[in-house]
Amino acid sequence: MDDMDQVFLSYRHSDGDELAEATAWVLRSHGVPVWHDQTHLPPGRFDRRLDEALKSDLSGAVLLITPDIVHSDIVRNQELPALLALEADSAFTFAIGSVVMDSTGKLDFGAPDRFLPQEGWSLRDFDQFPVTTREEIARLAGEMAARRVRRAAVDGRLLLNLQTRLPARGTPKAPLAVRTRPPLPGTSVPPPEAWADIAPFLADLPRLVQAAGVKHLHITGGAHLSIAFALGAAVPTTSGLTVSVVDHHGNDWSGGTAPSVPLAEEEISLGDVSDGPVAVYLDLVDTAPNKEFRRYVESNRFARAVEILVAERELIPAEAGPALVTELRRRIGELAAGSPVHLFLRVPFPVAVLLGRACNTLRVVLYEWEREGETPAYLEMATVSAGRSGGPVISWTTDR
Repeated sequence: MDDMDQVFLSYRHSDGDELAEATAWVLRSHGVPVWHDQTHLPPGRFDRRLDEALKSDLSGAVLLITPDIVHSDIVRNQELPALLALEADSAFTFAIGSVVMDSTGKLDFGAPDRFLPQEGWSLRDFDQFPVTTREEIARLAGEMAARRVRRAAVDGRLLLNLQTRLPARGTPKAPLAVRTRPPLPGTSVPPPEAWADIAPFLADLPRLVQAAGVKHLHITGGAHLSIAFALGAAVPTTSGLTVSVVDHHGNDWSGGTAPSVPLAEEEISLGDVSDGPVAVYLDLVDTAPNKEFRRYVESNRFARAVEILVAERELIPAEAGPALVTELRRRIGELAAGSPVHLFLRVPFPVAVLLGRACNTLRVVLYEWEREGETPAYLEMATVSAGRSGGPVISWTTDR
């Protein structure tokens, strides 16, 4: 049994579909890969495919208790006995999430045994969590993630792999394999639900790494830059944690000693606007800049708008990462002058993460470029502040 394997989700379809989907995505957003029949069961005879899944590589399970589960012969007679047999291995993590409350409004710890009696087993002995709200689901997911991290941290080092654009199927084995809901059909940006799922994880990440004795967090993958920035803000430079970030070519952007690349800064004339926030566009890639930033700030109320670009349209060497991020943080801080800054990112993934770590005294409103649809446009995503006790994500936009 491998601690990095998936967690099996067991539930009743008739009244548990919505809960199971929410739980699956909150777990994935906490770095816990999930086997969920709605997305993983291949074509074929259901019983045979399910039996194959239960005999495949699993590191744990979550049993969701809803009122109708009492009528599920599959859960009672097939899934649960197999999962309890696996639980005999100390490496297997088994937890119960329930929406069934007692007459006082508290979690009914006896419901699992009444609904799904198992000879020789008392389900009351296992950890049970209420899962009637997203916050409660996040507490269950946080505990599953904590157990995973404690087992996976090696010599104080932990790997976190982040992806926000890909479907959950095919998640690689990693101690924290963070996967968010991908963009909705016809869109290219994170849906609001992705922010709702990942915000509790980012708030909990410092606790997870501290409890496991992690001193070095190694980040890989690729993601929407707003979420990459928020991930960095979850582990700011003031946290004392060493963070390395590697791009998809295997280059580490966090330990180089090369000087920063030359940057050009240009202010956009907005006419006679005396109040409003500052907008900053960072364009550090080797293709032509996105002219839509100018159109956006001209049609919205900003006091100032500044473009910071690479002076030469060439690939930035990873060795220049630390010096580049330091220079960007200095410039953004001067432009913000203590006020919130609206940030438009077109940078390598590692730069977004490292910049999020560095902006630990700023409140930042993050945007994404929506390239799909008839009228591509910038969309506001979330407001982030590093080092905040409630987690870096202050709010996210829901009216999209």
